Amino acid sequence: MKILICIKQLSDSKDISRFDAHALEEAILLKQEFENQGIDLAAVDVVTIGPLESSKIIKRAFGVGADRGYHIVTRDYEYISSFETASKLAVVAKKRSYDLILTGIMSQDLMAGQTGPMLAEMLGFPCVTNVVKTNLTLENHSIEVEQEMENGFRDCLSITLPAVLTIQAGINTPRYPTLSKMLTAGKKEIVTFNEAELFPGEAEPVRARETFVSMEYPEKTRSGHLLRGSLIDKAGELLSILQEKNLV
Repeated sequence: MKILICIKQLSDSKDISRFDAHALEEAILLKQEFENQGIDLAAVDVVTIGPLESSKIIKRAFGVGADRGYHIVTRDYEYISSFETASKLAVVAKKRSYDLILTGIMSQDLMAGQTGPMLAEMLGFPCVTNVVKTNLTLENHSIEVEQEMENGFRDCLSITLPAVLTIQAGINTPRYPTLSKMLTAGKKEIVTFNEAELFPGEAEPVRARETFVSMEYPEKTRSGHLLRGSLIDKAGELLSILQEKNLV
């Protein structure tokens, strides 16, 4: 049983995106479930895309129990579209024929929620989003999941592996790295790739489907109005405002 978790380092805090932290924790819990049954079948790998310093979150993943780390190196914290991200992750995912791939439901910064489903489509795997509960079964090589829906409802699904799941926050409580595992994390090898290594011989390996133009804070377009005076004065002023706007 090989599990891959896709994680992302935030450009501001340099920490792992919190949704990805839940995905990582869920993979470790699944691995421990096998170990508690005396079955040493699960291997947990992590992969990230980012500049050299992004290896920090891979080492953190080692500190909570991950076995291998893959790092697709970029020049800086440049904008990478969901399509480009999924395309690069798919190449790494195909290298070890994973049974289960977990991602956060979305990244904490861009919050697009597209990478997981796109990755599943590229790999030809079934995909379930908004997962809030998992139960892995070996008998028929499948996983039972609960998917969060609107109005408090949940869909209960049985998915044949391999599959991609996007994990919702609240499914678990991510643990902190242990000192003993952090001491050994530095001895574990992180396999790095650049774009030329991922797509050898291709002049334009991933054609962007969108272009990043700019990013800016939204402008303030309206302001509040504070009513002052007694309750009668406030009520009268509020009525005048509503009448002025033809709301009453």
